[in-house]
Amino acid sequence: MGGATRRAGDGRTEARLELAGGVVAHNEETHIQRALESLLAQDLPDGVRWGQIWVVASGCTDRTVDIARSVAARDPRVMVVVEPERTGKARALREIFHRARGDAVVLLNSDAEAAPGAVAELLRRARGHSPPYAVMARPVVPPDAPGRMAPLLRLMWDLHHEFHLHLASEGGGAHLSDELLLISLDPHPPLPEGIVNDGSYFGVWLAQHGGRRLYAPGARVQIAIPTRLTDHLHQRRRIHVGNSQVTAALGRRPSTLVGHARSTPGAVAKVVQRSARRQTRGWRRFVALTALELAAATLSIWDRLPPPKDHVRWQRIRPPARRTAPHSLSRARLSHNARGLTAPPLELRVATLVDVAARFGTGIALPDLISLLPPDGPFTPGDTRGWLEGHPSLARVDGDLVLAPRATTVGQDERRTRGEASLRHALELFNGPLRPTRNWVRCVSVTGSVAYGEPQPEDDLDLFVVVRKGALWWFLGYTYLALRIERWRRGRGFGPVACFNYTIEDSTAAEALTERRDFLTARDALSAKPILGAAYYQGLLARCPWMATEIPRLYAVRARPSDDPDSLPAPIALRVADAVAYPLLATYLQLAGLWRNARNRSNETGAFRTVTRFGRVAFVSRRFEALRSQYVEGHEPSEASTGVTYPSALPSAR
Repeated sequence: MGGATRRAGDGRTEARLELAGGVVAHNEETHIQRALESLLAQDLPDGVRWGQIWVVASGCTDRTVDIARSVAARDPRVMVVVEPERTGKARALREIFHRARGDAVVLLNSDAEAAPGAVAELLRRARGHSPPYAVMARPVVPPDAPGRMAPLLRLMWDLHHEFHLHLASEGGGAHLSDELLLISLDPHPPLPEGIVNDGSYFGVWLAQHGGRRLYAPGARVQIAIPTRLTDHLHQRRRIHVGNSQVTAALGRRPSTLVGHARSTPGAVAKVVQRSARRQTRGWRRFVALTALELAAATLSIWDRLPPPKDHVRWQRIRPPARRTAPHSLSRARLSHNARGLTAPPLELRVATLVDVAARFGTGIALPDLISLLPPDGPFTPGDTRGWLEGHPSLARVDGDLVLAPRATTVGQDERRTRGEASLRHALELFNGPLRPTRNWVRCVSVTGSVAYGEPQPEDDLDLFVVVRKGALWWFLGYTYLALRIERWRRGRGFGPVACFNYTIEDSTAAEALTERRDFLTARDALSAKPILGAAYYQGLLARCPWMATEIPRLYAVRARPSDDPDSLPAPIALRVADAVAYPLLATYLQLAGLWRNARNRSNETGAFRTVTRFGRVAFVSRRFEALRSQYVEGHEPSEASTGVTYPSALPSAR
């Protein structure tokens, strides 16, 4: 392992090595401080010192940047680079490689924690090897990791350890784990933009260029693990997609346990045997892991079909439920603040709300604005008008409408009339062609632009529906057929197109409203207008108390505790029919989504992703995610525009 030299007092020369550090982070407020401190606290060998540790925070909407900067304020070796948009780990790593100085760089995942002595062990393993090289640490599941997935994932990572011991005996293989990794800087692998599996890419590139791929099992790094099965499957299918991507880019497949099982089955059998025997119920868990890996590999085939799915901006695994800090908007920065200062929560809330409304050619009714203000805001219309008149750079009042300073509105009365007509049409649907489904649903709420009261002529009628367990796919099948027949019978005069943009079983509805805890989700959920099951919907909101930290005034009005429990499952015959309908309708919806995205290829913001699970169907649009960045990330407000619909945080397809 190379490095500069210096002369000791007795005339001897000793190696002097400078290490750079690198951490890529996106919304890791619960982990980032421990990750950085675990690097700073490393006891490095004599002659080795830290240079600068670079943190690249990309598109963060939580306190990640603030926490990283607080660590940097205490330790000048830490440098924070903020990327306003999230463009993928590969680009962030390239930023680190570009800025890093020294002989080697230590890369640590932002949700991981290097054990004491881990970096010294990486350096010990690299000793004597010339660049290019890379040394990987051993990822381990924390002993107190929560969730039912923990024992299964302990076995998976133990298999990973045994497999890399086997690869090391063969010369290193063509794979590296990226949780904690030491990489030479001169030269280092030129990581292309868009690569998903950076560890696999580094391993294959080094194998092709005569670089050493080394494993230091004594260098341990504790990692965050999925606590939900769906998160694990998403993570594994992304790994499969990434490995295929590396194979296409470099012409060689990364080393995997499955790949070696085909070429050296005896050696892999010994690897599996050693791991399974060390674990309680090891063989049973190995069978379960195998089944999950097969499912993930199958799903990854779908991911590789056009249109391409976005695995570059990876879906972070969700931590166990925790209380969200209030006023996520107060953590954003107003991009159009000429002095570059962070605005107080009240000013930031008002500016963001009117800026977003201006994108849709409208404003916010004064009573609605008051209900969305933080606790320190004015409570009465008179006080609010006075406060707004004192802040003309934020907003202006036109009658009962609050607008962005330069925004204009067109056809407000016509839009309100259209919104009222759309609400009536939604109720007519469930009193008419969809009346037979009312025994299967717990609630139906109107979301999107109609809920806000000002839809454009081309807007859909977005609906959030909660159904009884075991009735979802039967409900959707009946609904689509009934509405097609009715529209064919009545023609264009039938009203706006009904879009069931979020349909879910009641047993998981509250959990679904808790998955994304931010102001936009809370606002859309609290603004939805129930047309059936209003008491149930109020009780559903009451089971999501995190919304009170974001919008306390509106939550106090809309959420009402309910004694109405989750319904009994649908009758057994209907549940059987539901199970039969699931694969047929899910396939149809996915194919229909592909066809519509291809047809609207020129309209990128109109594209959407179809989510089909046994108990849930959702359509997530790119437009909705773009609006989320405006609400939560504080991006530059766009010019006022028309012809764009309000999204539903119960995400909508257009």
